Amino acid sequence: MSDLRHLLLICFGVWAAADAGGTTVVPPDFAQLVNGSDYVVRARVAKVTAEPRTVEGRALIFTRVEFEVLAVLAGAPPRNLVLVMLGGKLGDEELWIGGAPRFAAGDEDILFVSGNGANLHPLYALGHGRYPVRRDAAGREFVARSNGVPLTGVAEVALPLAEEPPGAGPGPRGAAGRALTPAEFAAAIKQTRASSLREK
Repeated sequence: MSDLRHLLLICFGVWAAADAGGTTVVPPDFAQLVNGSDYVVRARVAKVTAEPRTVEGRALIFTRVEFEVLAVLAGAPPRNLVLVMLGGKLGDEELWIGGAPRFAAGDEDILFVSGNGANLHPLYALGHGRYPVRRDAAGREFVARSNGVPLTGVAEVALPLAEEPPGAGPGPRGAAGRALTPAEFAAAIKQTRASSLREK
């Protein structure tokens, strides 16, 4: 079976899952997320471009997202980071993978990238591979999950994205006030990756 035919069959599977109520993705635990990624970066979206592509004679929409890499947390990303993913909007036509993050210029995230250019979506486990960097009312940076829920500990990576940890809520006494800072999250990523490399 050709790579393109395999890609197309996967596309149909994704659409079927999305039509049934969303793509089902098994949440990874933190070690799986870190060690299963080719590289991990903190990056800011510079440009988002949707473009048509023909796969096995069928017209599809793909999106190219260009990033400014702010920090490399694991692995070795390319100098010019461009992630390519199935889905996007061209004029009145739209195609989206259920559960896949959508990007806009200016977004700042910690990204876990796996199989860019080879997979339908380059983030590990779709939305589980994106962690937006947010700021609270006082200007403190914190890390959220792709559903916007503040990340208060790395164990929460393994929660389904529809769920919130106990005590999640806005304000300094809610989850945002207790959320990990980007520096804390980065330190946990580096420690987990280093431990894995030592074990090998």
